[in-house]
Amino acid sequence: MTDGAPGRSSRAPNRAKDEVARARDIRLETGQAIIAGIFIGWLGIATKAAINEAVGTNSYYVLLMAAAVLAAWVGGLSGGISAVVTAAVLNQVIFVNGESAPDAAQFLQALYIVTAVATVLLVASRRASRDRLADALDEVSTLAEEIEGRDARLQLMLSASGTGFWEWDIETGALTWSDEIFRQHGFEPGVAAPEFTVYLDTIHPDDRGAFESAVGSTMEPGGPDTFELDFRVVWPDGAIHWTHGAGRLFRDEDGRPVRMIGTGQDITERRRILEDRDRLLDAERRAGAFREAFVDVISHELRTPITTIMGLAQILARPGRSDDEASRMALLEDVRSEAERLHRLVEDLLVLSRVERGRLEIEAEPIEPRRLLDRIVTQEARELPTITVETELEPDLPIVAGESTYVEQIVRNLLNNAAKYTPYGSRVVVSARKSDGNVEVRVTDDGPGVPPASIERIFELFYRDPSSSRLVAGSGIGLFVCASLVEAMGGTIWASRPAAGGTEVGFTLRILEPDADDADEHRVLTRRDRSVAEPVGVREDPGGRPVDVEAGEVAGSTMGSALSEGSTPAG
Repeated sequence: MTDGAPGRSSRAPNRAKDEVARARDIRLETGQAIIAGIFIGWLGIATKAAINEAVGTNSYYVLLMAAAVLAAWVGGLSGGISAVVTAAVLNQVIFVNGESAPDAAQFLQALYIVTAVATVLLVASRRASRDRLADALDEVSTLAEEIEGRDARLQLMLSASGTGFWEWDIETGALTWSDEIFRQHGFEPGVAAPEFTVYLDTIHPDDRGAFESAVGSTMEPGGPDTFELDFRVVWPDGAIHWTHGAGRLFRDEDGRPVRMIGTGQDITERRRILEDRDRLLDAERRAGAFREAFVDVISHELRTPITTIMGLAQILARPGRSDDEASRMALLEDVRSEAERLHRLVEDLLVLSRVERGRLEIEAEPIEPRRLLDRIVTQEARELPTITVETELEPDLPIVAGESTYVEQIVRNLLNNAAKYTPYGSRVVVSARKSDGNVEVRVTDDGPGVPPASIERIFELFYRDPSSSRLVAGSGIGLFVCASLVEAMGGTIWASRPAAGGTEVGFTLRILEPDADDADEHRVLTRRDRSVAEPVGVREDPGGRPVDVEAGEVAGSTMGSALSEGSTPAG
């Protein structure tokens, strides 16, 4: 038993098409047939006149008969009669009227007409029969194509659903399998199907009892005639696959079971999808627990700057307070500093929220990395007086693709981590260079460095190195945000311990290859004064807050991975 016989069914339409191609000659409409007949009749007379002139004798009606046969075959009855009439009329005018024995010539003319008409009827009948045969073959070809199409669709449906057919002769125990059933059990089609008792051994031991019970219930008097069951089969190589089996029992006149037929469908993929669904539901439950833990961790980080800002604001607003300008500016600077800290924490939380929902998507724009990095370092150097920030940027860095606001967020996070986890007066270098179609940006400090046990984990969400977490406050999300943004922009991020000491955190930005127009524009831009205040590609709202961009999925788990803030000992 096979899933189909494609050889025969596919050859039948081809044979029919070949027969139709051979059977179909030129077919003419009635008017076209008459015109063709007249032309062929005239051509016969012209040829007869030319031959008579060439040989000096009368060729009589041989050529005219040939013209009648040809016209009848090409144009059917209408074409043949038209050729006979045309030839007879022209022959009468050109040849018969000039004969020395007019009676004999008239007799031959009449005999030609009768014989030619009879021949035309015979040939036209033959042609009509062949045309009908061609039409019949055409219909057969069309029907064969339809049958082949239905057979192909059926085979496609069966193949797509993984369904095969089987039959069991209960008296002999013999099984007959389709090709798909062989494949569902890990066998190549064509070999003999096993007997039923042997087949039972291929069923998974945990499902064998249920299978025997389902089949046995159909054989009991008064039992159901059908069964359906999902069970596992063990392939010869030991692999386990799921099958949905369904069968129907047939009995003889005495009510005895004689045979059973049914189908088998491979449902291994369906079971896998169900397992994936259960796994996703479990992941959602873990995500809920993650959010609770997230709130617990972040609540402290949010509370600290808010409490400081409120306290300083209350001091500044105290009635009757008289401060000198320097004291008041110092308090305002503390308020600004805490507000900036809160602002950056909120930025990180927005990114983290999108990562968790799988909606971090970045619309790449052209960025001049040298100009952007110069501006970021200049601003951050004023905000981080405890460290010395320097740059080492290649002079001709190419345009890169990314989101300038997010690049700025990454670099600021790295610089702030370096300031938090390195001693006072440490040197931090921001460098950038071209490398293999990317621009590599590195933030390197000369601090104590991340311990080797933590260097591979600092990009995990909420991870903080135990040796530094007790000394420096932090949320453990900064580097996770950096990694998520870099990956969303198509780059990579890493952390290492340089041989000279300290910590290096680097990331890549993809070089944007300009077209001809962009290249001309870029050459103009590179000649412009680099002291322009606002770098190309940076977008901020009127309040100075980076524009919020809805986003798509970021590579990596939104829960299992967790990151620390620090570029040195993880914070």
